Amino acid sequence: MTPEQIQLSAAWLADYRQRGEAAPLLPAELRPTSLAEAFAIQQWLFIELDLPVVGWKAGLPGPDKWVLAPIAHLQQGELCLFEQQSEQYSIEPELAFLLATDLPARTEPYSEAEIKAAIAATHLALELIIRPYKADAGAEFFDQLAAGLFNQGLYIGPQLPDQCFPQEFELVVQHSGEQHQFAAKHPNQDPLLPLYWLVNHLSSQGIGLKQGEWVITGSYAGVLQVPANTDLKLQFGPFGQINTRCSHKAVIS
Repeated sequence: MTPEQIQLSAAWLADYRQRGEAAPLLPAELRPTSLAEAFAIQQWLFIELDLPVVGWKAGLPGPDKWVLAPIAHLQQGELCLFEQQSEQYSIEPELAFLLATDLPARTEPYSEAEIKAAIAATHLALELIIRPYKADAGAEFFDQLAAGLFNQGLYIGPQLPDQCFPQEFELVVQHSGEQHQFAAKHPNQDPLLPLYWLVNHLSSQGIGLKQGEWVITGSYAGVLQVPANTDLKLQFGPFGQINTRCSHKAVIS
């Protein structure tokens, strides 16, 4: 893809997202065909949207797969606001790591000890999921990577004790008079492993992380569907709880 095609792809995706709509698949000549092209479109998408990078989502890579995307929106409090209107919303229960120091791009890889020492705090969190493409669009992984891997933002919950990085716990989700229990477990066992990969992968791309940015590293219970405009309680075992409700942003605009 040429730089012009990459920018056109990002502008296409940005236009639909700014309207709160799911997009059809990009025209064939604007679809990414490699990880590098998809990542380049993703970076341009944030420029087109004029959004700051306040954090990153990350997962361990696989064959022909990079699991990473910038996070632009942070939320706390009574509401989780979504860009797309729906009767149900998708969330993922996670941990969010707040960085205490910059981790600038450099030639030498960062050690796990250096990265762990850069964590200022760990919080319970919810990844807020967006569907960038229409359900029948036929989007594949490169398409989803280009569009930000479903991330619309991050809801920050209570802080955990220092050096607390749970691998598993019982998750209890309550809403609408119902209670749902999950044997919550991090997909990589150690929730820090994707953070270690992210820092060094971004560094190899000439991208550093900054003090005050947040990183999430994978859902403990997959994608959860919860009803709109309904009180929601998530109990993360003995580690704390999140109380909120999911609504369309037009509710308070």
